[in-house]
Amino acid sequence: MKMTRQHFEWLADEVAPTLPWPTHIEVLADKLAATNPRFDRDKFVARAVKNWEDNYNPPEIDDFIPEFPKEYRNDKRQSPVQRRA
Repeated sequence: MKMTRQHFEWLADEVAPTLPWPTHIEVLADKLAATNPRFDRDKFVARAVKNWEDNYNPPEIDDFIPEFPKEYRNDKRQSPVQRRA
């Protein structure tokens, strides 16, 4: 099957945003380039990456730092390794 412009546009608009990371778009573009000699790889990648970015929801980063346990605290601010020596 020879893929047409409509196929490539659909892939860039509907499939690319669901890929886990934009580097996968590059891999997809390489494979699609083999299906049609007139495939405009740069145009496809630009459109697909834009759609991926519009759809991407960055994960919430849990950067909570718990309180240092009391048994490791002291006035001299030594680490547990230094205290054992």
